[in-house]
This record gives sequence, C-alpha cells and structure tokens, in this order.
Amino acid sequence: MPLPADTLATPPVAPPPASALTRAARNVLWFLDHVVGAFAVAALLGLVTIVFANVVARYGFGSSFIGALEAARWLFIAVILLGVPLAHRMRTHLVITLLVDALPAPLRRLAVFVADFIVAYATIMLMFGGTTLISVIGGTNVTLQLPQWTPYVAIPISCGLGLIYLALRGLDEAAPYWWQGMAAILAAALVHGLAQDWVAGALRGYDPAAAMGVAFAAALAIGTPVSFAMLFSAFIANFAGDILPPAAVVQNMVNGSSKFLMLAIPFFILAGALMNSGGLTGRLMDFAFSLVGHMRGGLAQVNVVSSGLYAGVSGSSYSDAALGTKLLVPQMVQRGYSAPFACAVTAASATLPNIIPPSIALLILAAAANLSVGKLWLAGVFPGLLMAGLLMGLIYVISVRRGFGGATERAGAAARARALMHAAPVLALALLIIGGIRMGVVTPTEAGVLAVVYAFGLGAVVYRAWTPASLYTNVRTAAVEAALVGFLIGAASPFAFVLVSEQVPQAIAGGLPELTQNTLVMLLLANLLLLAFGMLLDIGAAILILTPLLMPAMVAVGVDPIHFGIVIVVNLMLGGLTPPVGMLAFITSSVSGTPVHHVFQQLLPFLGVLLLALGLITYIPGISLGLGYILDAW
Repeated sequence: MPLPADTLATPPVAPPPASALTRAARNVLWFLDHVVGAFAVAALLGLVTIVFANVVARYGFGSSFIGALEAARWLFIAVILLGVPLAHRMRTHLVITLLVDALPAPLRRLAVFVADFIVAYATIMLMFGGTTLISVIGGTNVTLQLPQWTPYVAIPISCGLGLIYLALRGLDEAAPYWWQGMAAILAAALVHGLAQDWVAGALRGYDPAAAMGVAFAAALAIGTPVSFAMLFSAFIANFAGDILPPAAVVQNMVNGSSKFLMLAIPFFILAGALMNSGGLTGRLMDFAFSLVGHMRGGLAQVNVVSSGLYAGVSGSSYSDAALGTKLLVPQMVQRGYSAPFACAVTAASATLPNIIPPSIALLILAAAANLSVGKLWLAGVFPGLLMAGLLMGLIYVISVRRGFGGATERAGAAARARALMHAAPVLALALLIIGGIRMGVVTPTEAGVLAVVYAFGLGAVVYRAWTPASLYTNVRTAAVEAALVGFLIGAASPFAFVLVSEQVPQAIAGGLPELTQNTLVMLLLANLLLLAFGMLLDIGAAILILTPLLMPAMVAVGVDPIHFGIVIVVNLMLGGLTPPVGMLAFITSSVSGTPVHHVFQQLLPFLGVLLLALGLITYIPGISLGLGYILDAW
C-alpha cells in the first residue's frame, strides 16, 4: 500500500538520542527481563514435570514420588514470586483507575505517586517479614531433605526485583516523571525506617477491621493494584491491633497461595494459552459454525457456542474475550454487524468459561469456601447452558430487528461430521478433565497437568503449531498470569484472617437473619451486594473477600453452599460487563479499537437476559444441583 504523499515528501524525524541513564536502564531491564523470565519459565515447566511424573508413577506403577507434592508447592511459590516483578514490568497488575482517570493531571500524578508508595511500602514490609521468617524457621523438610526456610528465600529476592522494576519504570522510555517510582521507594523506606513506630502509635487502639477496610478502600481508589492494596491494609490492621505481624502476614500469604488445589490454576492457564496459540481453539469455532452458522445472526450465535465449547478446555473468561475479539469480531464487522454489537456479543458470551467447567473462578471459590471442586464444576453446567440459551435467543431477536446476519445455508451432515472430527481432539480434553474428576480418577490439579501435556502434544507433535521462541513466549506469559492469580489469592489470606479474627463474618452471619427470616429475601440482598461489588472488583478478588463473609450466613438459613457458590460466580461475572471496571468490555474494546462506552451501550440487553438467568439460578436450586442429583442417581 503506497504511503501518503506528505509522508513521502517529509522524511520521518529520528528520535532524539537516548541519554546515558536511559541506555543504562534499558540494559538493566533487558537483562532482568531475560533472566527473571527464564527462571519463571523454568519454575512453571518444573512444576508441570513434577506433577505429571507423579501422576504417571501413581497410575502406571502404583506408587508416588516421595516429596513430589511438597516440591510442587515450592515451585508454585517460585512461579508466583518471580512472576510478580515481571507483572510490574509488563504493567499487568489489576488496577481500578476510574477515580484516578477523572482527576486533573497534577492530582493524577499525585495519586500515582501515592499508589507507588503503597506498593513500595508493602513490598518492603514483605521483604523484612520474609527475612524474619527465614531467620526463625528451623528444621529440615523430611521428604525433600532441604531446610524448611528454602521456599521463603524467594521472597526477599522477589521484593528486591520488584523494587528495581518500580524504580526504573519509564526510565528506559525516557518518560516524563519517571523518577516518581524512585521517589516513592525512598519515601516508603524512610517511613519504614524512621516513622513506623509513630504510625503504629497513631493507629493503636482503632478497630483493626475498620482500619483495614478504610486503608483498602483508599488504596483502591487511588489506583493501587488490588493485591498490594490488600497487603497494605493487612499491615495497617496490625498497627491498629497487633493482630498479624509482618512475618505472620508472609507465612499466611504463602500458605494461602500454595495449597495443592491452587496448583490447578497455573495448569489451566497454561493449557488455555497453548490451545489458543496452537490454533486449536479455531477448530472449536469451525465446529460451532457448522452447528449454528445457518441461524439468524449466525456469526453472533457462533460466538456464543464457541465460548461454551472453549469453556470446556480453558476456564478463563478473559482469555476467551481476547481470543473471540481477535478471531470473530473482524468477521462479524465484515458481514454487516456493528463493531460495538460484535464486541458486546463477545463480552457477554465470555462470561461462560467461568461458569461452565473447568472454571478458574470456581476453583478459587472452592479454595475460599472449602468446597468440592468436582461438585462446583458439575453445578456450573446447567446454569452455563441456560445463560448460553438466553443469549442466543436475544441475538436472534436483535438480528431480526436490525437485519444482522441473514440466514445462510445450513451445513450438511457431512460438513458437520468433518468439523466434529477436526474438533474432536480438542473436545476430548473437556471429557478428560470433567470425566476424570467426576469418576474420581484424577484430582483437579492432576486433570490440569494432563490438560497441559495433552494440549502440548496436540500443538507440538500433531499440528506443529509453534517455534521454540513462540512456545517460550507463551509459557512466560502464562507464568505471569498464573503468578498474578496466585499472588492475589495469597494477599487475600491475611486480609481474610483479620476479618475472621475480628468476627466480621460471624457478625454478618448473625446480623442478616435479624434483618429478615425470609431465605428468599436474604438471597435477594446477597445478590444486590454481590452485583455491587462485582461492578468494582475483579472476580477473583471479590470471591476471596465476599465468600467468607456471605457463605456462613446463607448456609445458616439452609441455602446449599454449592448452589450459593454458583450464585456468587454468576453475579460477579456480570460485573465484567458493567462500568466502571467491566473487564470483559474493556478487553473487547481495547483489542478491537472500539470505544468502550459504545460497547457498554450495546451490552444493556445482554445484561437484561443474564440478570433473568441469575434470577432463575438463584431461586431454582435445581438448575445448579440437578446434574449432580442425576449423576448420583445414575
């Protein structure tokens, strides 16, 4: 394509030469990116190797490797602690910027500085807490024959790397105000070293839970990453009530994030990344097109069905939203759909992977509420199908009214059979995961590692989808994503500990029945609260905060915890479609280049039908529990 005439007439102006300081920052960051990234990839691949080898040994030879599970836990801790500094570099920490974006430029810079101060202060506290923990932990791990403090060594290293990334952020790009990160670290160090006793004395005597809540809300409001806001507020609670010293915060955080069940999260994230990059999910979309492409609004219907199929192999709504926007939105626009409508369909259908198993959100909820993953995953099947059916019905009505996607020729039986054959290896993965867990053959963690090995085998051996460089990049990205989820879960553990210690969940469990004795009304109040929080928080953070608060109260009035777990996740997924956070809407908007406010406008009718689905799921427990009853009876 020829360049515009003015571009040809005026040669591009070369950027000004970088300063020596900028060049030095680039060299340091380049080195750290490669070294830390390589160690993160090695830790994740080591985790996969150990768990998979243990599965083979257990089922193939009737015995397990001694120390395999402990080694896997330690490696996951390493993945988390190596991935968090990389997330600083990649700017992928979950941040709520609604209020910050509305501020004038000087106040916005001040908010960014304070948020950086909070991150730096929490990091310094973690560093000293980890160092203290290393010094006091004694003994040797019996199975691994290593000192018990070994996994905690990564904490000061991770914190040091995080501070370096924070200090150099923007300097390599010669960005204005790049020095704010350095200034924030210096201020945090001064407060920790000189003013910490004064801060603790000023807060002493205040209610720890209230102090924590205020600190958390304030930190979120100024754009602090959610996980660091949780940690910072837990440290503030300790100043108020001497409830959880820094070393205990670190230990609580590590224990909370490294449960064996949590190991399934990096495995499913990696499996989804391999499926996407290997072109395997495109086969699911082809199969979906053969099934429903002939219907009115065909490509939009394909969008919903492919999300349902993708749910069976990934469990990540964010991944589905990004993939659907890349692959389907451009095709929908070419076929006459408006870009905002195409994005709205993609965002709404992307709610399904966190409802239909294997759902990462339900994995997090199972850990937060100590519930069976298998039962939760089964309970998500019918609600997910109900949501998909209502979305498809709405798409049909809208397409008829707006003239979108006129009917096309129905795929014949032979074409559908060919599409099914092409998609069968991918669909088999869903059967492997769900069937294996349901029959008690494998645990969710083992199913996750089998999904990784299966996806790798298909992509590398059968379809030859990657070069070594592209495979490395995918594993590195998956390691960072898994680290962010694990770090969020870990940060929520001391946060939840303070709440429980201060009797907050118990007060809510006792207080709700005082408002009403009607279970239906209590479910309505819980729904309203969940919808409100879902509009403000990422689903993972919201699950970890709200589940310990609401689940005891609902169980006390006779609500089945599995049923209420599905209600929680469906509620919070709707927050992905609503301002101000609306992550699913923002993903489709950013990937497609469509103004996000147009996407939110087009999402209104989809929110309507999904709220209808939520009402049915809430007040008809059989929708969630029916499949489990059927399989138990069978």
